[in-house]
Amino acid sequence: MNILEGFSKNDDLVEFVCKKCGYSLWVPRFIVQQLEEDNMFDGLDPSVPPQPDCQVCDGIMTPKNYTGIRGVTYKYE
Repeated sequence: MNILEGFSKNDDLVEFVCKKCGYSLWVPRFIVQQLEEDNMFDGLDPSVPPQPDCQVCDGIMTPKNYTGIRGVTYKYE
């Protein structure tokens, strides 16, 4: 079973890209929101996007285009 089954890229998924190797991954929005809540709990500045570790290398992933729960838009190009 595919974990992303039933999700659409338009509404329910957020694309992340590794800043180091360029690996791309679609993550369900509710998980991204949990990562953002973790940032808030840890006292990180709102300008810091949710940043999971890359699954391919030792880099950090960042959202390609995501408007967070605090209204901040994170873009990586």
